[in-house]
This record gives sequence, structure tokens and C-alpha cells, in this order.
Amino acid sequence: MLKINSASLIKAATVGVVLAGLLYLISLTPFFNNILTVLLLAGVVIIPVGVGMYYGYLAPGHETMGQSIIGGGISGLIAGLILGFAFGLNAFVMSTAPSFLGSMAAGAGTTLIIGGLFGAFGAVMGAIGGVIWKFVQPAESA
Repeated sequence: MLKINSASLIKAATVGVVLAGLLYLISLTPFFNNILTVLLLAGVVIIPVGVGMYYGYLAPGHETMGQSIIGGGISGLIAGLILGFAFGLNAFVMSTAPSFLGSMAAGAGTTLIIGGLFGAFGAVMGAIGGVIWKFVQPAESA
């Protein structure tokens, strides 16, 4: 059975949540609204991969490839879900602001779908980050 270091997982996921929240807040400013797509694409890839690698960095000792993949994947999943729900909520609020009650159910469904897709993609990217860390770790330790 693979043992995942829960303290490292919580720390890496917390960093991912904070970065996702900051990216969301930046996207709400009118100046950055025009480059929201660029921020979104960069954040969807970089944040989960980064937290997957950060999990590997925080995990004590030399974890196995499986532990690194699963820990990084879970960290990336959490970051991806937060990114997805934040940007889905942003799309929901922007689309329903003129007629808030009219399309509330459709907007909520869209938010959940976007959040789920980002979460799944974040899990894959976080697992990739865990694998990257596993290959970088021996070179750094030596």
C-alpha cells in the first residue's frame, strides 16, 4: 500500500489553493480581463505541475514513483478544482449579472462542469509534476 505523507500533501495543496485564489483575484481586475485566457491557460498547467513537484519536495526521504505520482496528483487535483470553480464562478457571475434569476441553474451547472474538468486536468498535471520531481530529486540530492 502506498503511504502518502499527509502533512506534505496539505502544505502543497494549500500553496496551490492560495496561488489559484490569487490568479482568480487578478483575473477579476478590469486591466487583466483582456488577458484572462492567457492567465487561465498558464495557471491550469503551471500551478498543478508546480504543486505536484512541491509535494515531492516536501515529502521526507526518497518516496517511490507511485507515492510521488499519487501525492502530486492529489495536490494538483485540489489546485485544479479551486481554479475551475473560481473561473466557473467568474463566468457564471459575469453571464448572469444582467438577469441574475433567469439563468441561475444553467450557470451553476456550467460552474460545476468547469470545476470538474479543471480538477481532472489538475490531477493529471499534478501527477506529471510528481514524476518530474522524482527525476529531478536524485540530481539535487547528490
